[in-house]
Amino acid sequence: MKNMNKVSQIFSLALIIFFLASCKESKEIKKDSFDLSGAIQNTTESYLLLSEVGKSGFSQNDTLLIDEKGKFSKSIEMKEPTLYSLSLGNEYIVICPSIGEQITIKANANDFSGSYSIEGSHESELLKELNKENYNIRLSLKSMSEELSKADSTKFDSVRTSILEKFMKMKQYQEKISADYIEKNKGSLTTLIALYRTFDGIPLFDHRQSLDMHKKVLADLEQTLPNNQHTLTLRNFITEKEKALNGNGLEEK
Repeated sequence: MKNMNKVSQIFSLALIIFFLASCKESKEIKKDSFDLSGAIQNTTESYLLLSEVGKSGFSQNDTLLIDEKGKFSKSIEMKEPTLYSLSLGNEYIVICPSIGEQITIKANANDFSGSYSIEGSHESELLKELNKENYNIRLSLKSMSEELSKADSTKFDSVRTSILEKFMKMKQYQEKISADYIEKNKGSLTTLIALYRTFDGIPLFDHRQSLDMHKKVLADLEQTLPNNQHTLTLRNFITEKEKALNGNGLEEK
């Protein structure tokens, strides 16, 4: 009888442990948020700013405090898939989290946007690769500008011609990178970053020249995220520009 009671007690204890473990596990399931944590080396900043990239532009979403060791961590609520800008001082990176992801970012404050690494978010890792190409091109443009400013006055014209040729080739290369990215990652919100990419301040896909690439990105997003704010914003943008191109964009009096 005592043995039976002992077995019963052990069985009851096992059930309690199992129940508690189940409760703990259920609390860890995130239905409307994602975790964002990491470490910044050599920073004098005390916080990171997280801003949502929405239909009305950038809107501050949250502040992530950085401790004395450069570490930060916070759970961020998110209503629907969207894009975020994470800023450290005057530099920023763009991330595209999914609900339930545990994202880790590491970077050096001396070159935040160029040095960062990111794990735990597939879409954000795709953006990292896209940003890497753009970062390298920015460095090349800076080098070309310095070369032109240091050119001997007697050779200025030939140096300028050479740099302009390099400039156009780099622009074409950037266009190809963005177009390939959009084709490879159809239906991803991150294709919007490639769509609106600029080269030395000039849009790679200028809507004043053609809306073809905008329409392609929209068609893909309508298959994956038809009711997302970013899809709706792009749809309205295309509609407005088509009206303007057709001469129907005049405001009613």
